[in-house]
Amino acid sequence: MFVKAAAKLKNILLLAIVLGVFLATKNVPFLLLGAAGYIYFIMQTLRDPEFVKDFNKEMQVEGIQDLNEECNRLYQNVFKRLPGGMRDRIRNVYKEKQALVSYYVQTNSDPLKQRIVEQALNLVIVYLKLMYNYNIRIREINSINARKFIDRINANKKKQEFLTNPRAVADLQRAVELDEKILERINIEKSELETISSKLDYIESAILMFKHQIVSNTDTDPVVGDIDNVINEAIALDNVLTSHRNERLRL
Repeated sequence: MFVKAAAKLKNILLLAIVLGVFLATKNVPFLLLGAAGYIYFIMQTLRDPEFVKDFNKEMQVEGIQDLNEECNRLYQNVFKRLPGGMRDRIRNVYKEKQALVSYYVQTNSDPLKQRIVEQALNLVIVYLKLMYNYNIRIREINSINARKFIDRINANKKKQEFLTNPRAVADLQRAVELDEKILERINIEKSELETISSKLDYIESAILMFKHQIVSNTDTDPVVGDIDNVINEAIALDNVLTSHRNERLRL
């Protein structure tokens, strides 16, 4: 903000005059006085409400541009790593994002709509990350043969019926309990993946709704809070997936 204030035309002209006079006269006291005046005018610019308003708007526009670029990079990276059906889904979301950004470029003077577009881009970013991690985890879970654990549990329970050695019985019981815990964990993760799948569906619908509301100029006041809630929920689910990836089942 200070740099942008210092680069304002009137401040640059003052600095140029001071430096020009100094180079012509070599008058050091004048240079110091001129520098003080330059700093004073910068501080006055920083206090100017119009400058602050323009600066905040410029920063928000730059922030939206950065988010849009991040969306584009993430989409390109994720798209090539997904299977066909998931590619179609994120392609549709990306198209809606593009339409939203195009509309924003034409009407970027509304602060509320700026905020909505900014959060909608955050939502798309979270959606792409969640879809990527969901795809990885669903493939890992589907590759696990749960049937072998069920068969082993049943076989070990039958063995217990014919054992008389208490130590052998205890060892088999521990083996059964371990396999049962693994099955329980698999079922929990499958349930979590079902929740995440539903959340992905919801986010897709939410992005469509947000775009419709902002493009159609309907009442958008409650939308910002809605986006915040969806983003927070999606981030929490993505953290669950990331945690499970870090503690991957090796079965």
